[in-house]
Amino acid sequence: MAEQEVIKKFIDNLEFDMSEYLDDIEVSENQNKLIEEASSIMKENIVGEVKKYGGNLKKNAEKFENFIKEAEKRIEEDYKDFQKELSQMFKDYAKKLRKLIEKSCIAIIPVKEMPWVDILFRSTPRITIENKKANLTEDGIAFYGEIKCVISRTTIYGKMKDAEPLFAPLMGDIDLGGYKLDESQKSPKSQIHSYINAVIDTLDASTTRLQLAKYHEGYQRHGEPICDFLMNKKDLLDIMNKIRSGLESSRIKSNIAVCGISIPLTNDGTSLILVADDGAKNDTDRYVRCFESFLNFSAACCEAPKAEVPSQQPGGIRSPGGQEMKEWTAEELAAQSQQRGGGVPPGMEVWTEEELQKASKERGAGIPEGMEVWTEDELQELSRKRQGGLDIPEWTADDEMPECQKCGYSLRKGWSECPICGTLVGAEGTPTHASSPESETDEIKEEEGEEIEKKESSETHDSSEDNDSNIDENKLL
Repeated sequence: MAEQEVIKKFIDNLEFDMSEYLDDIEVSENQNKLIEEASSIMKENIVGEVKKYGGNLKKNAEKFENFIKEAEKRIEEDYKDFQKELSQMFKDYAKKLRKLIEKSCIAIIPVKEMPWVDILFRSTPRITIENKKANLTEDGIAFYGEIKCVISRTTIYGKMKDAEPLFAPLMGDIDLGGYKLDESQKSPKSQIHSYINAVIDTLDASTTRLQLAKYHEGYQRHGEPICDFLMNKKDLLDIMNKIRSGLESSRIKSNIAVCGISIPLTNDGTSLILVADDGAKNDTDRYVRCFESFLNFSAACCEAPKAEVPSQQPGGIRSPGGQEMKEWTAEELAAQSQQRGGGVPPGMEVWTEEELQKASKERGAGIPEGMEVWTEDELQELSRKRQGGLDIPEWTADDEMPECQKCGYSLRKGWSECPICGTLVGAEGTPTHASSPESETDEIKEEEGEEIEKKESSETHDSSEDNDSNIDENKLL
């Protein structure tokens, strides 16, 4: 296993949860400044006290130290072959982790005359590992909240290199990196900080970014009703395009970056909308840019076509023949997915984004640009037209009319002999003697023998007559 893969596996197994280090009493000066700048945008619509949370290492020093000791113990026990490399990398990672906690803050902002009850703002510092070194990007932010309607499908928004940005459906289950959402919690899902952490992390997941590439490449960017609706809103696209994603910040070493997501929360009758902006140092426009995108995205989702729920008669779903069909709730389906393991089944081949793009180019390179391509149905239709529109069936032999074994002529039932060669036919419609080369040779020999006998008989008869004639002549003499 390569060192980079070992490092990624080790970091993923740490399962660090930043929300455990939040404190709603002591918020640092820098954290408070971020929250004030973000909430000032909607100042006239705030109807209550802004609730603030900030990462606090002082109050959680013991918890953090225990986390560091546990991680070092894992390196010694589980990664002996890479112990030296991992130990050096983890020291750097732990320093960046301290800064990440100090830069993290969340605000719950109650508003009026908006499509949400509360707007939430948070800073989104991220740590990335590259060449065995930990890098911290600390200027990212996000606005999110729940609209009072259920959209038809989870939808993502992202940007691709050398292509226009697009909205795409998320096919399958959302990849929360192992996090399990407790649907029974009564509090709004947008205020479950660990859940939102997982949602933000899933924007960078390769499985999510590949969904964007799949919809762009395989479905030609259209086909899902809610995505078609959002793509037709030019004003929305213009505003969302202003978001500074991982492509512009070079935080993601990829050609695809996802920076927006909308998730239907069916049990709550709401949908979670989240927009993230990578920002930049001294970039004061990031708050306005991110909030305007979040506001317009939320409003458009409220207007988007909703999934129609078919009316059901008492007794469950029934087939056209009246048979009762089994049905599952969303909770049962989610439980079955967890039992199966979710995600990609073990042993199934998985392609990276770069491999898919390379395969796409290789497939396209085989057909010259501008050459017309026909489908199988079009070729069959063209063949029928060339036949004058006639649908001529393919000839097949009649099983009820056996062929004469000598000349191949078709024999009707009841014929005693072949009308062509005269070969006799048995009661079951087969010749009584086969016309094999051996039998034909025997027949020829028999015919030749008969002719020889006839000839010899004739010569004997002529000789006898000559003798009789000679006897008579001697008598006369």
